[in-house]
Amino acid sequence: MSDELSFFIDDAGTLSGPRSDDSIRAELRELTLDPDVRVRLASSRVWAPARAWATLAVARTSGVPLPRPAVNESGLASGAPDLLSAPSSVLDMLLYVVAEAGKVSGPITGEQFRRGVDGGRHKYALVALWGTDEWIAARRLFDRTLTDAPAVSTASDPELPIVHPSGARVRCPTCLEIVMARTPICPACDEPLDAASRSSSMSGARSSSGARSGSVPDEPADASWLRLHWRPLLTMGGIMGLIMGGITLRYLAPGRLKSVEERPAGKVQAAPAPQCEDACWPGEACQEGACVWQKPKEFKHIDSAPSVAGPFELPRDFSDALLIDEDRFAIGLLSGIELRSTKTGQHLELVSEALQTTQLARVGDSIYGIGPAHVSVLDGKTMHVDKMIDMGAFIGDVTVAPGGHRAFISLPGAHAISIFSTDFNAEIDRIRFGDDNVGAVCVDDAGTHALTSTGVMPLPGLAEHQGGAVYAFDPSRLGSAQDRIRASMLGNPVAVLSMPTGEKSFALLRARNTITELEWLPSGAVRQTAKLETCDQPEQIELARKSRNAVVRCNRGRALEVLALDKLRVVRMIPLSRPVTDMVLSPDGEQAIVTLSGETDGAIGFVDLTTYEMELIPVNAPLSRVRISPSGDAILVVSDRVKAAWVIR
Repeated sequence: MSDELSFFIDDAGTLSGPRSDDSIRAELRELTLDPDVRVRLASSRVWAPARAWATLAVARTSGVPLPRPAVNESGLASGAPDLLSAPSSVLDMLLYVVAEAGKVSGPITGEQFRRGVDGGRHKYALVALWGTDEWIAARRLFDRTLTDAPAVSTASDPELPIVHPSGARVRCPTCLEIVMARTPICPACDEPLDAASRSSSMSGARSSSGARSGSVPDEPADASWLRLHWRPLLTMGGIMGLIMGGITLRYLAPGRLKSVEERPAGKVQAAPAPQCEDACWPGEACQEGACVWQKPKEFKHIDSAPSVAGPFELPRDFSDALLIDEDRFAIGLLSGIELRSTKTGQHLELVSEALQTTQLARVGDSIYGIGPAHVSVLDGKTMHVDKMIDMGAFIGDVTVAPGGHRAFISLPGAHAISIFSTDFNAEIDRIRFGDDNVGAVCVDDAGTHALTSTGVMPLPGLAEHQGGAVYAFDPSRLGSAQDRIRASMLGNPVAVLSMPTGEKSFALLRARNTITELEWLPSGAVRQTAKLETCDQPEQIELARKSRNAVVRCNRGRALEVLALDKLRVVRMIPLSRPVTDMVLSPDGEQAIVTLSGETDGAIGFVDLTTYEMELIPVNAPLSRVRISPSGDAILVVSDRVKAAWVIR
């Protein structure tokens, strides 16, 4: 031992020493000195039994009973004030008995016990010097940062109940858990409980009553669960009260189970917007119980006082003409397709690959140059020939279906209709019709109901054909998988028209000055349901989608007739001064444009299909045909007799 020990105080209270540890150890071995004699270091005030000093090496008799801790507050650290203030070097030299979790063990040195405390053990242990029964909280003795000791759980030993210097319990101001009042560190959150230790991070303020404030300012200490949660409970109660009040009022509403007819007139709900009785056509919308045509923005028509460019002289072998764009129009020649300027009529280009062009037709984004028995497919912008298609038969009329996805080319010599796909510009099917020379085709917007007629326009001086028929077929099916239904139609049916919905179709009988209504049956056949007398020699019928009417052009009758298709009646007859040779309708359905032909002169007529007013532009030549641009803001007029063309915008 590096320091000398004071001798024990004898029974008379005599103090002797200092004595060296060797001399004391020798007397203890020779049993001349009692092991329970109290000794202390010369430099320390801690008195302890000789057996409690590890350096004196007193024999640890196994038969010596280990003391148990006291069960009241007076037995804790009441007789060892010097031990609580002793340095750690002195504490490490002493031997201790340890009581923890209901068990008592020892003796062990203070150095060994300190290593256990540093390792997280002995958190709630009690210790007593070997040879004494004065118990002290271990953490209070070995950890000088604490001011009080935690409670000791002895639940595992029924003879050792829970012992704590103070039985009061408080709520932790940090985690709000209930802990012992004199516990310096909260065992739940490891935060200090006293205001002095929390002053660096928390205010530690107390209420006016002296109670410690909680971690949340509006939550008082020792508050009950109801006081802590009254706000959400009040909110949920208000919401549930509102819901239940609404349900109750709805249940108590007078007449809630009555039907609409039984309720008072003043409380009847407003009637819904009227619905359209009939299905609207493609391009229409149901508004306030009526189908209204929705005019596309790109569709136009020629306004009053248009500009006229021409006449432009044409070659003697020209056969047809077509507007290409604002700057060009095309004419069909035996040598190919010639492009000319719409402003000056000058030659621009010759497409010589499209030989013997007799007809020109716009099909989608392409231009078809129709020859006697072949089709030249040209790009609509560059006018270069993409392909040549040999049809193997004489070509008659060309019809483009609504929507532009299909084109129908009649082959009178082959008694057939060729169906073209405009997406690929290729023939996808050919439907034959017995021995009849079929001509023009009409089809509904869905592409499932189509008609073709056998009527023929007579050549000048020849008698008119009196017979005729129409064929009903389904273009969406292959020719080998459908029936071609023939309906006799005496009177030379030269033109046919189908409603967009496909429920009805119409045929013009030129020889009998009649229009016939045809109803489609579920079997695919057609049945004549009504007839209406028209002006003399009806030759052409066009659909005005805006008004759901049809416009009929009569040649010898020198008139236009506007027909209502719903009940097949004449809405308006527009007489003209000369025979009408051709007619087109603007894409917006608001204007009809006709060409008039006299002996030496002609005129271009613009008919407003809303007011039925007409404007005429006289021309010093008999006119034959009129072609309109896709947008409707320009037309091309041709005279076959004088071989000239005019462009009107």
